[in-house]
Amino acid sequence: MQAAGLALLLLLPLPPPRGALRAPPDSVSCSGGLSCRLLEADVLCSPGAVVSAPGPVVVPTRMRLEAALSCAEASECSPCVQVELQLAVLGESGWGWSGSPRAQPYQVLPPCLAGSQGPQEEVAGEGMPDGPLTDALQPQDGGPLLSLVLLSARTYPFSRCVAVEVRLARALTQPNSTVGSIWFQCFAAALRGELHVSSYTSPRYQAVLSQVHRMPDCSWPAAQAALRLCRVPRLQVSVGLEHVEVQWETTPEAQNVTVWFYWNQTHGLKGLRRERGAQNYSLPATQRLPCLCLQVWPDIPDPPRTSLCPFLQDPAAWARLWAQAQMKLRLAGGTLSCSVSAPCAVPAELMPCWRLKRAGPCHALPHLRQRLTLPGRQEFQTLLPHPNLCVQVRSDGQVRLMQCLQEGVVRSRPADLLLMETRDPQGTMSLCAMEQGACVPLASSTCMGVGVGALERQLQQDVQSGQCLRVWRAEGSAAGAGWACSLEKYLRVRWVLLWMGGLLGTACVLLLFLRRKEELKGWLKMLKEDYSLGGALRGQRALVIYAPDHAGFERLVGTLACALRRLQLEVSVDLWSRAELQAVGPMQWLHAQRLRVLQEGGTVVLLFSRGAVARCTQWLLWKPGELLPPEDPYSTFSASLNCILPDFLAGTVAGRYLAACFEDLLQPADVPELFRSVPIFTLPSQLPTFLQALVGTALTGEQKRSLKQHSLWISASLQRAIRECQRQEALGQPPPGH
Repeated sequence: MQAAGLALLLLLPLPPPRGALRAPPDSVSCSGGLSCRLLEADVLCSPGAVVSAPGPVVVPTRMRLEAALSCAEASECSPCVQVELQLAVLGESGWGWSGSPRAQPYQVLPPCLAGSQGPQEEVAGEGMPDGPLTDALQPQDGGPLLSLVLLSARTYPFSRCVAVEVRLARALTQPNSTVGSIWFQCFAAALRGELHVSSYTSPRYQAVLSQVHRMPDCSWPAAQAALRLCRVPRLQVSVGLEHVEVQWETTPEAQNVTVWFYWNQTHGLKGLRRERGAQNYSLPATQRLPCLCLQVWPDIPDPPRTSLCPFLQDPAAWARLWAQAQMKLRLAGGTLSCSVSAPCAVPAELMPCWRLKRAGPCHALPHLRQRLTLPGRQEFQTLLPHPNLCVQVRSDGQVRLMQCLQEGVVRSRPADLLLMETRDPQGTMSLCAMEQGACVPLASSTCMGVGVGALERQLQQDVQSGQCLRVWRAEGSAAGAGWACSLEKYLRVRWVLLWMGGLLGTACVLLLFLRRKEELKGWLKMLKEDYSLGGALRGQRALVIYAPDHAGFERLVGTLACALRRLQLEVSVDLWSRAELQAVGPMQWLHAQRLRVLQEGGTVVLLFSRGAVARCTQWLLWKPGELLPPEDPYSTFSASLNCILPDFLAGTVAGRYLAACFEDLLQPADVPELFRSVPIFTLPSQLPTFLQALVGTALTGEQKRSLKQHSLWISASLQRAIRECQRQEALGQPPPGH
C-alpha cells in the first residue's frame, strides 16, 4: 500500500468551536445522474499527494461559492457559505478496475491515534487495514463509479472538513465531460469575513480546487431582514433656523450606540465628532453642508454601520457651501494659476473670461476652461496675464465665484477689443471678435459699423507688428491665438470724423426741415414706430444656412443676419460661432442649432448661391466610393444636407423651412428641384413677404407699414453688399466646387 498518495481522514465527529453560529444539520444534494450522501459533517482531512487513477473516476472540476443564510428556526438565522461543485469523469471508459492496484480512499484512525495527532497534522505510514466502510466504497466491476469528495473550509481561527460520497451509474459515464453537480449547505461564516474553501477527492487524482469567498456586510438585504445583528438604529434629521437636530432609536439588541459625524471628501473622510450613549445631538446651522454625513453603529463586537448624508440634495446647504468657498488668483513667473478652497468637493469648472469694464459683463472663453479639482492649485499654461482677464468658477450653469487680475499686478494697459486669430486651409489669417462666448467675424458683419474692412486690415497689421498683446497661445487650444488690441487711436480719428459728420448732418437736417416739412414729419413718425415690427419678431428664432462662396458673399450674409437681429429676431449663423465650430465640428453644431430652432417654433432659412447649388448637385449625384470635394472647416452647408434632406424627402418642411436667393446673383429657377417644395424668396425685392413669412402670424396695419419702412432700409444695405459680391466675382473668384 502506497501511503504517500493517501489523503488523511479522521472519521470522528468533532465538537463545534466555541462561539460558532447555530445552524440546522448540514445537507447535500446533487443533480444529473449522480447520487450523493453526507458521510461525516466534521472530519480531519489533508490532501496528500496525487496518485494515478486506476480507471475512470469522478472528480470535482469547478467550484462556486455563494453567501446564504442557515436558519435553525424561523426567527434564528446565521450567515454561511453554500458550495456548488461541478463533477466530471476523469479517465477512459474502456478501463477496467480488475487487476489494477486499488488506491485506498481514506484511512480510519482509532480514537487513540486520533487523540495523539493534532488537527492540522498529517499522519504518515503504511495506513490501516481496509475496514467495512472502506470496502463499501470500493467500486465493483460493472457497478457504479464511487468517489469520496472532501470539502474543507478555513477561517481564522476555525477549520472544518466534510466528506461526501458520490455515485454515478456506469451507463451514464461520459469521459472528460461534466456529469452533474453537488451542493453542500453550508459552512458557517461571519459577516465581512473571509472563508477559504478547497475541494479534492480521496485518493487525490488532480490539483486541489481552492477559492476565497468574502462575506457581505449588513448592507446585504437578506441579512437586514433575517439577522438581529443587522438591525441598526434608525436616524431622523430635523432642520431648524439655527440648529440641526439628529435623533436615533436604539434596538433591543443594542441599547448603546455610537454616532460619528464626518466630512465626506473625494480625497478621504475627515472626522468631525463622535457621540456615545446619547439618543440625540444638535449641530450648528453653519455645519449644514452637502458633504456632512453621519454614521451610526451599536456598541457590540464587529457591529454593522449605517451611513447617511442628509444634505446632499439640499439647495440651502449648497448655497452655504458657496458662501464659505474662497478663490484666489496668483501670478508667478508669468504663469497664471488659480486655487479654490471649499469645505466640500464640488462639481465645477474654471472658466476664463474677458471683462472690458470693471462693472460690465465678463465674456466667457469656453475653449480655455478647465475642470475644477480640489484641493490644489491649477495653472493656465496657455493663458497669458492681462488686466482684462478674469476667472470664474461655474457650477450647474451659474457663476459661483469670480476674481480678476488687478491693473497694478500686470504691466499692460486695459484693452478695448479681444480678437481671435483663425486661418483657412490656405493659411490666410483672419480675425474675429470674442463677444458673449462666440467669435464674430469682423469682415463678415456690418454690426461693427462703417469701415470695418479698413479697420480689420489695420488690426491685422497691429497683430503682426506686435502692437497687440497676446492673451493665449494656440497650442493646446482648439482655437487660434488670442490678441488684446486697443482702439484708442482709431476712436480718436473716428470722434473727429463723427464731430464733423454731426455738424454736416445738423446742417442737412435743418435744410430738410426747411424744404420738406411734410417728409420730415413722416420720417419722425417712422422712428416712433421703429419697433412695432420688432415686437412681432421678438422671441422668434431663425437658423441661416449658406455656402461661403467668397468673402463678399459672407459679408452679404452678415448684412442680412445683422438686419434681422436688429428687428429683435434671434439669429443663428456659423459666422458668429467660429470658435464653437472648431471645438465641436460643423455637424454637431448644425444639428444642435437646428433642433433648438425647430423645437421653439422657429424657421430654418436656406440661402442659395451658385456655390450652394453646386454643392447640392454634387451631394445629390454622389455615389459610394467617390471622393467628395474638400470642405471649408467653417462651413455648415455640406453638413446641413445630412440633417435637412430627410425632412424634405419626408415632406415635413411646411412652415419650418424657407428658401431665399439674391436676385442679382441667382434666379429661383436655378434652385434644385428638391428644395422647391418650400417658398423661395428673391431678395431684396421680396423682402417684405420674406419678413412676414418669418413672423408666421397675421400683422396689424401698423406693423405692415413699419415692415415696409424696414424693408427699404434693409434693401439699401443688401444692394450695396450685392454690388460688392458682383465685383469680387468679376475679379475671378468662382464659388467653391467649380
